[in-house]
Amino acid sequence: MARVHKQGRRELIDDLRAALSTALAPTGTSRGATKAPAPTTLILTAGPGAGKSHTLAQLRSEVDVRTTSTSAHELSWRQPFAVAAALVGADLLAAIPDGYGDTLYDHVDAMCADGPLALFLDDAHHADAESLTLLTRLSAAARDLPLVVVFGRRPLPERELLTRLAARPTAREWSLPPMSGKEIAAVCCEVIGAEPDRALLGALAAAHGNPMHAISLLRTLDQSGDLIITDGRATLGAGASARVSTGDRDAVAEHLALLDSRARDLTQKLAVWGGPATLIDLAAIDNAAPASLIGAAQSATDAGILTADDGGTLSFTHDLYADVTYQQLAPAFRTILHDAIADLPQTRGDHQRETHHRLASGTDPNAITDAVRRARDDLTHSPAVVVDLLDPLARQGDTATGVHLPLSVALARTGQLTRAATTATEGLAHTTDPEEFAGLRGVQLFALVARGETHQARALVDETLALPIDDAVAERLGDLRRHVGLLEGLSPVPTTPFIDVSTDLSRRSAPGLTTEGLRLFLLGHLDAGLQLTLQASARETTDPAGRGPHPTSADIWPPLIELYARGPAAAADLLTGMTRLRTSRGTDWMTAYHEFTRAGIELGFGHLDDAAATWDAGLELAAGADMGWTSLADGGRTMIDVLRGDLAAAATRLDAWASGDAPDQFGIKVHERVQTLLLESRRKLRPAAAAATANWTSLMQRRLFTHATMFSVDFARIGTRAQDLALVEAVADGLAASGATELPYLAAIAALAGARCDASLGRGDLRAVVEVGRESAEVLHTAGDQLVEASAWEETACAAAALGDTEAAREYARTALMLTQGMGAVTASSRIVSRLRPMGVRMDPNTVRDRPTHGWDSLTPTERTVADLVATGASGADVADQLFISPRTVQTHVSHALAKLGLKTRVELAAYVAGRHRD
Repeated sequence: MARVHKQGRRELIDDLRAALSTALAPTGTSRGATKAPAPTTLILTAGPGAGKSHTLAQLRSEVDVRTTSTSAHELSWRQPFAVAAALVGADLLAAIPDGYGDTLYDHVDAMCADGPLALFLDDAHHADAESLTLLTRLSAAARDLPLVVVFGRRPLPERELLTRLAARPTAREWSLPPMSGKEIAAVCCEVIGAEPDRALLGALAAAHGNPMHAISLLRTLDQSGDLIITDGRATLGAGASARVSTGDRDAVAEHLALLDSRARDLTQKLAVWGGPATLIDLAAIDNAAPASLIGAAQSATDAGILTADDGGTLSFTHDLYADVTYQQLAPAFRTILHDAIADLPQTRGDHQRETHHRLASGTDPNAITDAVRRARDDLTHSPAVVVDLLDPLARQGDTATGVHLPLSVALARTGQLTRAATTATEGLAHTTDPEEFAGLRGVQLFALVARGETHQARALVDETLALPIDDAVAERLGDLRRHVGLLEGLSPVPTTPFIDVSTDLSRRSAPGLTTEGLRLFLLGHLDAGLQLTLQASARETTDPAGRGPHPTSADIWPPLIELYARGPAAAADLLTGMTRLRTSRGTDWMTAYHEFTRAGIELGFGHLDDAAATWDAGLELAAGADMGWTSLADGGRTMIDVLRGDLAAAATRLDAWASGDAPDQFGIKVHERVQTLLLESRRKLRPAAAAATANWTSLMQRRLFTHATMFSVDFARIGTRAQDLALVEAVADGLAASGATELPYLAAIAALAGARCDASLGRGDLRAVVEVGRESAEVLHTAGDQLVEASAWEETACAAAALGDTEAAREYARTALMLTQGMGAVTASSRIVSRLRPMGVRMDPNTVRDRPTHGWDSLTPTERTVADLVATGASGADVADQLFISPRTVQTHVSHALAKLGLKTRVELAAYVAGRHRD
C-alpha cells in the first residue's frame, strides 16, 4: 500500500525531491540496492485550495532532471488521451485510432532513451480514464525506465484508477499539511503586496492554513475596502470582522458575492460550460454579441476570479471558484444552461461534450440516449473513457436501458473484471431483450472465469442452462462448464472424450474444441490436443456483435501445449505466429498468458534472467487486469529464484502464495514442486522427498500425466538422494501407467526418470542410466531444453561415477556444469558437485567458466539481441515488434543490459554496441 506522509511543507518538498531522486537513480544502483522497491509514482493528495498546484510547481522547479507537466480540468475526461498527449508533447488526434495508447507509451519510452524524465500531472482526479490507464502502465514500466510519474490530486471525487495506482508497492503518497503562519504571511505579501500585521494574521487564522481560503479572504477584504495598507503594512479596518469567513467555500462565496450582476452571470455560464471557453462561446449561449461580455470579463478578471490567456480564452483562477459558482446556481437554471450549451452547433459536433451536458440536464431521455450512442461510436478504441461516459447513465433507472451491456464490455476490456460482472448483473435485472441478455450473461461468465472464480461461474452456467435457451447456446454453455472444470482441477481429468473427434467438427464451437484439446493435453496426448486447439484457433473470430471477450480463447493454448510436446524451440516458433494472430484479432487481454508461455520457453533455453523478466512482466499485466490464473507463472518465477540460489526470495514467494487464495490452474500444485526443490537445495532431503511424494500423488490422482512426466526427473533424483524407495517406486509406476510418451521430447524425459528409478530399485543397472542419459541429452539438446539437458548429463555423470568410471563421470559433469553455470543456475551447479564428491569425483570450479556478472559477456542472448537492435536506432516499440514481445519486456531487458554494462541511457547503450562492432 502507498504510505501517506504528513510533515511541514518545506520538509514535504524535500522528502518529495529525495524520493524523486531515488526513483531516477541509475539502473542497477539505488533502484536495485534495496529490498523495498524504489518509488516510481509520487502522489500528492490535498483538498481544494490547499496549495497542491503551487507545491508541485515548486518541486518541479527544484529538481535537476527533464520534466514535463500538465493539468487536467473538469471536462478532461471527455477527451481520450488528451491529458497524456499534452503531458508527453504528442499531437492529439481528432479520431483516436486503435493502439494510440501504445503510440504514446512508445513516445515516452523514446524520451527516456535520452535520460531521466519526470512527468508531472496536476488535478489527476479530473483526467480522462485512458490517460490514467496509460500513466498506470508507465508507472509500472518506470521500474525499468529512468522515469517517475508525479500526481497531484484531490481525495474527492474518487477515481478507481487512481485508487488502484496509489495501492501499488512502488507508489508513495503524501498529504499536504496546512500552511504555517509564516507561509500565510508570505501569501499575503504576494497577493496584496504588503506584510500583514498581527491583527490581520489573526483574522487569516480562520483559513486554517488553507492558502485558497486565505487568498479569498484577502481579496474580499481588499475589494470591500476593509484592508488598510500603510507603508507596506496591512491591517484590518474597523468593520472587517464581518468579512472573515470560517470555511474555504464560504470565503470563496463571499468573494464571488462582490461581483456585479454582469460578471456573476458570466461566471455562471463559464461554470456550467465546464472548462476554458472564449467570449464567443459564452455569448453564443444566449445569442449575445461577444463584445457585450468584455466588461463583465474584465471585472471578474480584476477580482482575481477569472484569468484570460493570450488568445482570449477564459478560465477560473481556481477550480473552487467554479465549484462554488456552479453549486450556488439554482438547479433549474443549471438545467436551462446545460440544454442551451448542448444545442450549440459547436457542442453538437463534439459528441462527448454534448453527452456531458445532456446527462447533466437530464430533461430529454431520447436526446441523452442518442448523444450517448454517438459518443460511444467515437470511442471504439477508448474503452476506459466509455466507462466514464456510460457510468452516470447506468445509474439513471429507466434511462439506462441498453447501457449495461456496452458498459460491462468496456469494463471487461479495461480489466475491471469485478465491476464488469457487477454491471452485467445489474443489466440483467432490467433487460427483456434476448440478445442483450445473452451478451450480459457472457460478460458475467468471462469475468468470473478470468478471475478464477470457478464455483460461481459453474453455478451461473447451471442457472442459465435451466432457462429456455436454444440448443446452440446450451452446447456452448456445456463446453464452458467442462472448460471451467478442467481449469479448477478439483476432479481427475476425464478419460471419456467431451466430443467425438471422428465426426464432423465443423459445427463445434471454438470453446468446445479448445476444451477437448486441453483434456487430451493434460492426459499426455499432446499432439492430438495441439491439433484440436489449432483448429479452434482457426475458427475463433472477433464477435461482430461486440459482446466482448469470450471466456475461453483458443489462441492461448497451442504454444503452451507445443512447449510440452516438442520443447522450447518448437514452441518459440509457434508462439511467434500466435502473437501475430493475437495482434491482428485485437485480443490484447491475452498478452499476459502469452508472456507466461514465453517465459517457460526462455527457462527451457536456460535464459534464467530473460525468463524472470518475462514472467515479471506477464504477472504485472495479469495483476492489473484482476486475472486469477497465475499459479503456473508464479510457480515458474519462484523456481527461477531457487535455481539462482536466492533461496530467501523463493521462500518469501512461496509463503506469499500459500497465504493467498488464488487457484492452482488445472489443479497442478506447481508451488509444491518448487517447495521440494527449495528443500533439496537446503540439503533437507527427507522433507523434500515427503513433499515430492505428496505432489506426485496429487498429479497421479488428478491424471495430470503431462506435468507428472515433466516433474519426474526431479522427483526421481530427490527420491534417490533421500533413499526414499517408496517415492522412487511411485514415480516409476506412475510413468509406466501414464503413457505420456508418444512424442520424442517428453519420451526422453520419461526415459531418463525411468532409468534413474529402475537403477535405484534394482530393476535396471547403472549402465542403462548412462546410455539413456546420453540419448536423452541429445534429444533434449535438439529440442532446445538446456535445463533438462543439464539434468540428463548430471544423472549420466552420477551413474558413471558409481560405476567407477571417474574419467567419463568428470567429462559428463563438465558438460552439465557448463550448462548450469552458463545459465546462472547456482543451486544446480552446487548439487552436481556435491553429488559427485562422495563418489570420488571432485570437480575443480576453475575448469568450468562461470558466466560473468558484468560486461558484454554477462548479457543473456535476448539482452544482446535487444542491445543490437537499439544500436540500429530501433525504438522500444520496434524492438518489441521484431522480437514479438511486449514493450514492457523490452524495457526490462534494456534495464538489465544497462546495469550489467554500467551505462545510464539507451543512447550510451547504442554507442557502446556500435563501438564493439567497429572494433
